[in-house]
Amino acid sequence: MHDYFTQGVVSEEAVFAFRVLPPWYRTGWAFGLYFVLILATTGFYWRYRSIVEENKRAQEQARELARERLIIERLHEVNDQLNDEIAERKQAEAELEARNAELERFTYTVSHDLKSPLITIKGFLGLLEQDALAGNIDRMKHDIARIGGAADKMARLLGELLELSRIGRLMNPPEDVDLTALAGEATSLVAGQIAARGVTVEIDPEMPVVQGDRVRLLEVYQNLIDNAVKFMGDQATPRIEVGAQQRDGEVFCYVRDNGIGIDPKYHENVFGLFNRLSADTEGTGIGLALVRRIVEVQGGRIWVESEGEGAGCTFCFSLPAKASVTT
Repeated sequence: MHDYFTQGVVSEEAVFAFRVLPPWYRTGWAFGLYFVLILATTGFYWRYRSIVEENKRAQEQARELARERLIIERLHEVNDQLNDEIAERKQAEAELEARNAELERFTYTVSHDLKSPLITIKGFLGLLEQDALAGNIDRMKHDIARIGGAADKMARLLGELLELSRIGRLMNPPEDVDLTALAGEATSLVAGQIAARGVTVEIDPEMPVVQGDRVRLLEVYQNLIDNAVKFMGDQATPRIEVGAQQRDGEVFCYVRDNGIGIDPKYHENVFGLFNRLSADTEGTGIGLALVRRIVEVQGGRIWVESEGEGAGCTFCFSLPAKASVTT
């Protein structure tokens, strides 16, 4: 205290008051100050502990929220997967229903079209018996010819149905196919019909190369060119154009003619099994169904464009530029 007095830190009055106070008061004051310091220190300590505990709880809550977010994200992923599976199942069910409906139509049309030559055969067998008993040789020859024609028609129907059933099951290894050369080969296969009708066939010399089943694609061109010749009508200058263009990873091919054309309301029907626009039309009505199936197996699609009767028509189909064959 003397040092504080001599240094002028504490006033003389304060020093005097401290000296005249009783010793017990001075000791109590010191203990009170110590007690206050202890309380303050304890308060700071417990406040520090409280802050630490709050931080721990906050961190635990943050971890719990992170776990909940992960669980929610996982639930969303599972839900998305379930939705995808449900959508795929619905699509598969729709495809199955469509296939069942197609199978039903197929069964009906096959039974109907196969029944026709059988009825013809049975009818002319009865006439043949009558003509044989009557000894009418000319009528017998006629009856036999009609029976033979009906049998041939049934054989063609069965053969083309068998060919249709093989598409997608029996495939040749995919290879690079030059469409210009392929169209030329298909034209040579129907050269007799082309010459008989006097049709001019123009083939684009710069058609692209695709990858696919060459044998099946040859059938596509052969059927489309043969159809174009068959439905020329009385066109004075019959002409067929064969070409293709590549864009957006696909090759768009076409066979265009200036024949009788097709009414737009029949554009989709022409690809149906046994569908013929006229009862007088040659063939079995399987050719374009066969073409569509081949194109779809190759990963493409097919459609027809025509403004109507007398306007000619264009059969178009797409193929992947360099894609493998799908089944």
